[in-house]
Amino acid sequence: MKKKILKVLIPRKKKETSKVAIPRKKKKILKVVIPIVVVVGLVGTITVKNAESAAKAVIEAMKVEAITVEKGDVSQIIETNGVVVSGEQKTIFSPVNAKIELADFQAGDLVKEGQKLITFNLKDLEEQNQKAELTIKANELGYQDTLNKSYEAAARQAEARSQVDSLQSQVDAKRQEAADLTAAIAGDAQAQAEAAQRQMGEVNVQIESLQKDLEKALKTLDKLKVKYDKAVEEQQIAQVNFDAAAASGETEELEKAREALNKANAKVTETERAYQAQKEITDNLNNQIVELQTSLGEIGTNNGTNAELQQRLETVQAELAQLEGNLESQRVIAETDAGTLSNEARAQMQANNNLAELESKSLEELIEAGKQGVSAEFNGVISEKQVLEGALVSQGMQLFTLQSIDNVNVEITLSKNVYDKVKEGQKAEIILAGNNYKGTVSRISRIAMDGIAGSNQAAVSSASIKATVHIDNPDNNIFLGVDAKVKILAAEAKDVVILPTEAINIGKDGTFCWICQDGLLKKQAITTGVTSDECAEITEGIEAGEQVIADPENHEEGDKILITESNIEE
Repeated sequence: MKKKILKVLIPRKKKETSKVAIPRKKKKILKVVIPIVVVVGLVGTITVKNAESAAKAVIEAMKVEAITVEKGDVSQIIETNGVVVSGEQKTIFSPVNAKIELADFQAGDLVKEGQKLITFNLKDLEEQNQKAELTIKANELGYQDTLNKSYEAAARQAEARSQVDSLQSQVDAKRQEAADLTAAIAGDAQAQAEAAQRQMGEVNVQIESLQKDLEKALKTLDKLKVKYDKAVEEQQIAQVNFDAAAASGETEELEKAREALNKANAKVTETERAYQAQKEITDNLNNQIVELQTSLGEIGTNNGTNAELQQRLETVQAELAQLEGNLESQRVIAETDAGTLSNEARAQMQANNNLAELESKSLEELIEAGKQGVSAEFNGVISEKQVLEGALVSQGMQLFTLQSIDNVNVEITLSKNVYDKVKEGQKAEIILAGNNYKGTVSRISRIAMDGIAGSNQAAVSSASIKATVHIDNPDNNIFLGVDAKVKILAAEAKDVVILPTEAINIGKDGTFCWICQDGLLKKQAITTGVTSDECAEITEGIEAGEQVIADPENHEEGDKILITESNIEE
């Protein structure tokens, strides 16, 4: 700096006037020198400060905030809205034909279990039900008559089926016998002998077969005889009970005794027909065996001339024609007997009778039911009322509908973005009119519905899934048909590695977070588990105690960085 001052002073020494002027010149020089020194000093100071500021700025630019990875709990909550509905409802029907005497309730009323809701006027009850009772009796008699005819037809068919096989064997044997006799008449003695031997063998086979059938038929006959004898015994007991009831004058006992006697009589008829049909089958088999045994003796002693053979052939041909006629008639009966009642038709008739009995109880039962009236079967709300006081109702007519308030659900709608996270059995929290209730997911529909509007934490899709959340602890503060907010605990993880959601990134290569490795910014691939709005479970990639950069700001991967501790609360 002094050199610069000298350069300024030298030109001014050229002027040599007097020594007195020198001091004045020096004063001028000093005036010039002082500002130059100040300026140069200030420039130096500013340069140093700028360098320091620039260094500080570089350091500040390198700084990024980091958070320490910790363990904690995370819960995935699905939030949506729904409508409160009853989980149990029952439509009540009139048990009698009568007038409504009292029905003092309205739709929307809260009723208690056992509360009397409807009473009946029973004045015309007897007249209204007499016709129904007569109809039931007529149906029962018609059913029994049809059933008896069906049993007869079935017995005919069973006998015919049994006869067809036996007659077919006899026809075949007679045809063979006729063929053998024809060969014998032609003069083939050897053939005659062979034919006779063969015929005897065939007849023996038939006899053995028929004897086996006869043994089975006799066993069946014995069983049917036991059933018939038992039915007769029960009929006799029923007759004694009926006579006793008639003598006592008790109407109810007499009716029961009459019904028991009718059943016993029907059973005797049924078992007797079955027994007789089986007896006919047994007798027929026995007669066939006797005939075959007789023909066997004739075959063994037949050593006559051709004339005798010719006579025998004519007889056999006549017998064959008769057997073929019998076979055809029995086959027609076995295949086309229209009188047989099928199992389905029998079941239908029985069902019609049962339905008639259900639709019309006995007079005493109807009167008793009318006296009891109609009471609430459970705690609930009347949702529909179809009758008024003084109205005439018929048996089976709808009276009202009761919806339970002890069994209550919330029907919700889930979009396609969240429905796969909701499972049956998951716990839920229901918020209804400021009250909190516990719930459980009880049902998830397996059919997506188009155009259902819903509200949840994800975007609502045009195709949605309906689900049901059961309210586990309902009370009297619940109203049906109102909206409720539902929070479903879809997933939960405890004491796991977690990260705030703002520190989790998703790229084309997958999910990652930012870390500092050897002073450089680096991507670290991670795998997430249970996720909430605030944080997510980390199953792979980082461990508790490591540091993660929440926001790298303008830095790119590979940039040098300095770590500072973040104020983000875990």
